[in-house]
Amino acid sequence: MFHRALTLETRGWYFSGGEIDCAGEKDQRDISEVISYVLNQSDWQPDPGRIALAGISYGAGLALLGAGRDPRVKVAVAMSGWSDLQQALFKHNSPNLVWGVVLVVMAHVVGKPEPLLDEVWRQVLAGNVTAAQEFAALRSVLPLLPALENRSVPLFISNNFEDRLFYPEDAIALYEQYKGPKRLLLNQGVHASAEIGGLIGLPNNHVWLEVKKWLATHLKGEPGPSPPAVEMQLRSNHAVREQFDIWPSSRLQRWELVPSPRGHGLFGRLVARGEEAPSAEFESISFGRLTGINAGLPILGELMQVFVDHRIKSNLLLSSRKHAIWYYKEIGTERLCGTPTLSLDMTPSHGKWQVVAYLLGVDRITKVGTLISHGSLTCWNCTAGQRGTYEITLRTLCEDLGGLGMGGIGLALNMYSALYKPANAEEALSMNFHYSGNFSLSVPVAESRSSTVLV
Repeated sequence: MFHRALTLETRGWYFSGGEIDCAGEKDQRDISEVISYVLNQSDWQPDPGRIALAGISYGAGLALLGAGRDPRVKVAVAMSGWSDLQQALFKHNSPNLVWGVVLVVMAHVVGKPEPLLDEVWRQVLAGNVTAAQEFAALRSVLPLLPALENRSVPLFISNNFEDRLFYPEDAIALYEQYKGPKRLLLNQGVHASAEIGGLIGLPNNHVWLEVKKWLATHLKGEPGPSPPAVEMQLRSNHAVREQFDIWPSSRLQRWELVPSPRGHGLFGRLVARGEEAPSAEFESISFGRLTGINAGLPILGELMQVFVDHRIKSNLLLSSRKHAIWYYKEIGTERLCGTPTLSLDMTPSHGKWQVVAYLLGVDRITKVGTLISHGSLTCWNCTAGQRGTYEITLRTLCEDLGGLGMGGIGLALNMYSALYKPANAEEALSMNFHYSGNFSLSVPVAESRSSTVLV
C-alpha cells in the first residue's frame, strides 16, 4: 500500500487562477473539489475511506479547515499553521506589524489578492478589533473542533518556537482544546523552517518522519508504538526533545513570582508568591522607542537566533530607567518548558497604549539578559486614569537556563517594540505598575527530565 499525493496551488497565488481568498470560503470549497476530483480518478484506485490533508503554513490552515468542513477527510496534518487567525494578526490587540506587512506585500508580488485583504489590514493597523474578528472568524479552526471531534479526526500539529507569525502557544491552545486523537511537536526554528527540509526531500527530517508514522498508523492502519503526546525540542541542545506522554503534564510545575519595587535601585526583585511584602506602591515608565530592551531586529533577529545561534541580548544595567523597568531573581539550572503568563495591575495615562513584556535569562554578574520569551498587550479604547488588571500570554519556550550559562531570570517591561504597531506614540504617555497581588509572573518549570531523543 502506498500514498498517492496531489498538490494544490491555491487560488490567486503564483500561476493559479482567481484571486487570493486568504483561506476563505472559496479556498475551502476548492479543497472539497480537489477531493472529489481525486475520487473520480478510477485509474488511481482511490480509497474514499483513507483521505488525508497535509500542509505547511497557509496549507496547514487549509488542511485543518478542509478537514473540519469535509467529512471525507480522515486525517489532518498541520505544520506551522494557525488555530485562531485573529491571534496571528492581532494577538492581545497588538497588530503583528512586521509579519502582516510581509504577507500583504508577498500577496501583491507573487499573487493576485482580493481587495478585501488590503482593507482588512488597514483596519487592523487602525486598531479596529471588529474588522479583524469578522475576517478571522471564517478562517479560524477553533469553531470547527466539534465537527472534527465528532468524527475523531486524528490531528498532527507541528509548530516552531521562533515562529512570530503563527505562535507556538496558539498551537498548544489548539492541542489542549481538541478532544480527539492528536499529537504536537514544538521545534526550534522560525516559521516553517523545521518542516520545509522534509518537503523538499532532505533526508532524516524529524517532523516528516513523525508525519509518515502518523499517516501509517491512522490512514493505513499499520501497528506501531504509541508516540509521546507532546514533544518539545530544547533550545540549548537540539539533540534533546522533552517528551510528555500526557498533556498538561504533572512533570511541569509553575513558579509563581511577584515583582517588588526597584525604588532607588536599578531593578526590582522577583520573589516567590507568599514571600512578598504587602505594598501599596506603584512605579511608572513612559513611552519611548529607545529603551535598551527589545526583541531583536524584526525577522533578521529571529533568523540569526535560529541559523547562526546569535541570541538576542540586552544589557539591562544600561536600559532606560525612564522608559523601561525590570526585575530579577537568582536561580539554579532550571529547565523552562511551556507557556509563561504575566498578570499586570496598571493605570494608563491615556486611553490608547501598549505594554511589551520580555522574559530573559540573566547573567548573575553582568546583568546581560538573553531573550527567551516575550509578548505584548495593546488597548485602543481604554479609559485614561482607570486602573485595571490585564493578562499577557508570552511565547512558549523550552530552554535550559543552565545551558545559557545564566544564574538568573529577568522580567522587563517597556511600551514599544518594532514588532508591533503602537496604539499611541505620544511622549506624554505613561503607565503606572501597581505592586499588588495582581502583578505576577507564572513560569513553567520541568522538574524532572525525560530521556533524550537524537534528531
